[in-house]
Amino acid sequence: MPSVSGYQAGIEANDVELSYALEATWGVKPAVAFNALRYTGESLAGEKQRSRPSEINKKKQVSASVTQQESAGGGLNFALSYGTFDDLIACLLGDDWSAALAIDGVGGDIVAAATGNKLTSATAGKFAAVQVGQWIKLSGFTASAGANNGFYKVAAKASALELTLAGKTLINETPAGTAAKIRGSMIRNGTLTKSLFLQKKLSANMFLQYPGSIVSQLSLNGSTGNFFSGSFTFMSKVEQKALVEGSTGAIVAAPTGRFHDAVAGFGGVLIADTPVDAVVTSVALQVQREGAGADYGMGSASAQGMRNGSLTASGTIAMLFKSWNEYDRYKAESVQPVAWRTADADGAAYVFGLLGSVLTNPKIVAGGRDQPVSVEWTVEGNPDPTFDLTLQVDRFSAVA
Repeated sequence: MPSVSGYQAGIEANDVELSYALEATWGVKPAVAFNALRYTGESLAGEKQRSRPSEINKKKQVSASVTQQESAGGGLNFALSYGTFDDLIACLLGDDWSAALAIDGVGGDIVAAATGNKLTSATAGKFAAVQVGQWIKLSGFTASAGANNGFYKVAAKASALELTLAGKTLINETPAGTAAKIRGSMIRNGTLTKSLFLQKKLSANMFLQYPGSIVSQLSLNGSTGNFFSGSFTFMSKVEQKALVEGSTGAIVAAPTGRFHDAVAGFGGVLIADTPVDAVVTSVALQVQREGAGADYGMGSASAQGMRNGSLTASGTIAMLFKSWNEYDRYKAESVQPVAWRTADADGAAYVFGLLGSVLTNPKIVAGGRDQPVSVEWTVEGNPDPTFDLTLQVDRFSAVA
């Protein structure tokens, strides 16, 4: 028996599909298949700014108003899942993701050495694609129950044959054959300007579209008892109605990775590439394009262009207080990288890192009787002295 008709008083939120495409020309719909987005809520909307002159008249009424500017934008709330928002992160940071590393051992040519915490190889150019400062994932190591498997930061690269690693300690091992694998991809803030064509599908013939959209803000947080969630903020040229689908061909389904939780999926916080010796209760990251906005001119109420702004990043870390380690860094105003890792149940992971961080404004609080003393740190993001960049995100798919 078919579903009953005429039961809806209005369109259900469950039926609304959000999708996007990367624009080649700002504000112009690209002739490509759109990509679907996963989300928990959204607030995309158009807005007109109208004003009226303060004219004096005998009728004792205000003058008619006129539209001065038209704008659009809003937010998209989400639960973090792998791969779903990588294009949005790239738009916000203004750069492209690096090519995914796919380095496998050949005849046992990848060697882990405890001395110096190094990876070496005798094969020419073996590590040529690996970048200093990048996080990598090692797998296929078996000694001591796979002690060498896991995530490492590339602290130095003497050549394409030798990497010095940080964040975890290596033991001596040479995996046989093709067992050893190195994976990773990263992005840092750059100078590219990227825009999106956003679409909100309400029904088969009802669409709202948002051309010329830039990603102006990201908020991401995770805490005890909650999954990792956040929001993106968009600034758009305009909101426009459409009666037909904007995508060229079928919309590409969103990735289906599982949500990142704050229990098994949390990989801890590292300061200066060293795990913090404390129980972490929450982490948060805020990224913003400060000064971003639309530009207007006479003759049209629509935006004539968009300013991408300047990237600023910060965060917070809350933990149970038991030592002066972080407090001493705060007093010394040490400029050090701060990073934290999260993964889904399949192992797909991200590392979010503020490259030139300063810990500030600690709130060390005895909140109540029979409660642990806690401390919340503000993490100030600054350009780091090595790369002169502020933010880095590394990604690792679940596939080895």
